[in-house]
Amino acid sequence: MKDVKLIRHIMTGFHRENTRIWLEPTVLEAAGFDVGEGVRQTIKDGAIILTRCEQKTRIISKRKRPSWAHERPLYESCSKEVTLVFREREYIDLLVSDGIIVIKKERSFDLFVVEKPTLQGGDLKKLRLNSFPCGGGFATACLAETGLFEPVGALDIWPTAVDAYMNNFRNGSAYIGDLTKKHPSYVAPSDVCWLSPSCTRYSSLGGQDGGVTEGHGPHYARLVLASGASVVMIEQVPQYFKSTSYKHLKKLLQPFFPYMHEIIIDAFDLGSVASRTRGYAAFFQEKTDFEWPEIPKLPEHRRKTVAQVIGKDWEEGDWRPISGTVMEGLLRKVGNNNFKAEKNHTLVGLDSKRVSAFPFSYGKVQVTSSYLKHPDKEMWRMFRSDEMLRFQMIPEWYQFPEYMGEGERIKLIGQSIAGDVVKAFGIEVAVAIMGSRYKRMASIFPTKTDVMETIERIEITEENGQGVFQFDSIFAS
Repeated sequence: MKDVKLIRHIMTGFHRENTRIWLEPTVLEAAGFDVGEGVRQTIKDGAIILTRCEQKTRIISKRKRPSWAHERPLYESCSKEVTLVFREREYIDLLVSDGIIVIKKERSFDLFVVEKPTLQGGDLKKLRLNSFPCGGGFATACLAETGLFEPVGALDIWPTAVDAYMNNFRNGSAYIGDLTKKHPSYVAPSDVCWLSPSCTRYSSLGGQDGGVTEGHGPHYARLVLASGASVVMIEQVPQYFKSTSYKHLKKLLQPFFPYMHEIIIDAFDLGSVASRTRGYAAFFQEKTDFEWPEIPKLPEHRRKTVAQVIGKDWEEGDWRPISGTVMEGLLRKVGNNNFKAEKNHTLVGLDSKRVSAFPFSYGKVQVTSSYLKHPDKEMWRMFRSDEMLRFQMIPEWYQFPEYMGEGERIKLIGQSIAGDVVKAFGIEVAVAIMGSRYKRMASIFPTKTDVMETIERIEITEENGQGVFQFDSIFAS
């Protein structure tokens, strides 16, 4: 089989007394199937294999949601043939390559056995990066922008997020499904693992139960070990780092990653207009010279304004009157609490130098989020998704899939990161890794000539107008 680029973990259905399998657009598009194409469905060794076929006995159907700009492919199979292979409501894995989809029964795993993965992207030479969960790939984009990291693997339970991720990163492999179900053999080998666990159990957006019943810590730990990574990078709301899930993760990884560093950083302190306070952690297998990014003392007159961030197209958007709308009610909120418009920068102008974070639920219009006030009229509007990306300093080359509507884009950005902080964090991690490997080089090649000959083997190529390192095998851990 060709290199696997996507793995989808789903459950079979049941319809008209037969087992039903249903393949969503994300899976079919990853394999390169188009609406109306013929499909050959064959059974081999307890698996169902889908390939293209000129005959159209079976075809790729179409689906169109209101939020999509165009129709997307869909495939359903419900027959006695499928029932002979899979039971109803049974977990299955869809292994996706160019032009072929292999559907197999879910693989169970041993919590204490880490198998060597063989997935697309394992031969890359920069610092290889796994992202669990990947979201829309915003953190991955910021790390890739440094020219030091190359994504090889991703995981997320939300197909829309994986659509956005794969639209920007075509090398490596992705997995759609519950992380508690992911088999170690589906984890790509990497140098670094980026973890950004779900925040809804730890922040004011969720139940704040501290992850007592979540049980994700052990699964993150086993996936990190399966990757073979030497560094773990973690980002989440500050409350997460006091949770049971985080305590479990630290406890399980500490024997392998004894050098642990933690900090809380507000992106605003690093120069961003958008405030975003998050906790960060870095776990290392060996002692390094790692340091957290230095927070600059930025004078007020040097801070950017909203107008400088969003640009000349600020007039474009759905402007609404303040009077008679939800905004009027938000601006009238009073009381001795944190939910007042003035305290939360709910309505900001073009000359404002601070905005609040953009949450997943930004579209519901709430006092803790920021919205733009017209400079000349008593009107306001939501910030557009392209403006939000600029606020969060996501690389300009990042693109959403063409089909994706504004609502889904905003939800993805609501699960995003502070791009400037992630870049600075990633650079410090890369410097620490490279510093350790350079020291080993110096011990292996004691003379200056030997070291220089080795350094000359590092290729510097151009990507997106920037020079990037291609690490040779001499740097392998």
